[in-house]
Amino acid sequence: MPRINCRIIPEPQEGTRPIHKKNESKIEPFIVGTRDIDYICGRCDNIIAQNVSQSQIASDAVFQCPNCQAFNEVE
Repeated sequence: MPRINCRIIPEPQEGTRPIHKKNESKIEPFIVGTRDIDYICGRCDNIIAQNVSQSQIASDAVFQCPNCQAFNEVE
């Protein structure tokens, strides 16, 4: 199964890109699918999206890692 590191970026300005954040204390993937790619936080290796395909994640989406708070984009 391919594991792809996301790219760490500065926090985007409000309203410029969709930013996915988790408010609860659980550290689990944002998306769990049935395909074959895992996207990993570029800073701490936390799983951001698990068992997905590239087409399941919008190219402009940003994910704030619930573990280290880094902002990640999928390349």
